[in-house]
Amino acid sequence: MLAGSIYDTANSSSNRLTGLLACCNETATTAFAGLAESTNGQWEGKLTSTTEAISLAVLRTMATTAKLRDGNGGKPNLLVMTETLYNVVADLLQIQQRFTDSKATVDAGFTGLAFEGKDIFPDDYCPSGYAFALNTMHIGFAVHKDGYFVRSPWKVIPGSPEDKTMKIYADMNMIVNDRRAQIGHSNLS
Repeated sequence: MLAGSIYDTANSSSNRLTGLLACCNETATTAFAGLAESTNGQWEGKLTSTTEAISLAVLRTMATTAKLRDGNGGKPNLLVMTETLYNVVADLLQIQQRFTDSKATVDAGFTGLAFEGKDIFPDDYCPSGYAFALNTMHIGFAVHKDGYFVRSPWKVIPGSPEDKTMKIYADMNMIVNDRRAQIGHSNLS
């Protein structure tokens, strides 16, 4: 549920995260975490819907569009996309030998590449045709200290041969302190 809701739109269920499609939403009437978009401020959402093929130029343009400033932490440093788009990017980089394995994603048990200071990785839950460029200095998660993957006690499932179940609760949400530092791109192939 958490993995899928990372990409939710604005006004999704209260049982889910405020997702990346809400963060990057450009509609002035749609609020992210209760704050409406402004056109020239930190609540300006960025979502490109140009139909185009994924390329290194597209990734650079996304990073430049979400650039806040020069220097360390000024541009997105994390790119997430569907596995299909990731494979195209990996093939482009392989031909040019212009990447390294992303140590951060490999250490976490994921497949990933590092290119021009950005970790790139595929996510099975990413919506088809989408890629997101994220600046980890301006996006993250807020977790309640008493809701950090808390488990309920084990209980016997009624009517079962002593099968047991328990619930895991996560009292958290995605937070952003500057929407301009993130960008989504739909309609990629």
